[in-house]
Amino acid sequence: MARFFLPALFLGFTLLSAQTADPRWEPLRFLIGKWKGSGAGDPGAGQGAFSFSPELNGHILVRRSFNQLASGTRHEDLMIVYAGEEGKAPHAIYFDNEGHTILYEVAFPAASTAVFTATGSPGYRLTYNLDKGTLNGRFEVGGKTYLTWTSVRE
Repeated sequence: MARFFLPALFLGFTLLSAQTADPRWEPLRFLIGKWKGSGAGDPGAGQGAFSFSPELNGHILVRRSFNQLASGTRHEDLMIVYAGEEGKAPHAIYFDNEGHTILYEVAFPAASTAVFTATGSPGYRLTYNLDKGTLNGRFEVGGKTYLTWTSVRE
């Protein structure tokens, strides 16, 4: 009987947490998981990995990322996505090993697409789009593409 009870209990908790999940997080669910990829742009070609994971009982979504450029330079960053006020879009705060801190507002112009737009100068924008299992990314500065990449789930 215990053999059937534990899986049923786990399924019950899973269904309960899905039912009580904050609907503001639904547009970001496509990002949750571990990803690896490669890209190119102004800093050069590189490879890296990142993850999006819910933390603090699902109150925040944390992205941890690194990119190893062919030149040998390593970039690391941390971004925390947090829910906005009721009826408002989420926000994010970003930190990296170069000393940048960026505040973002998050929008969802299409299904499986998230656009993080900086609230101040110099016009940073980070876009993710999931298309047939490939997560495409683009980082823009002042309206110009600085870096693009493609990623797949690990």
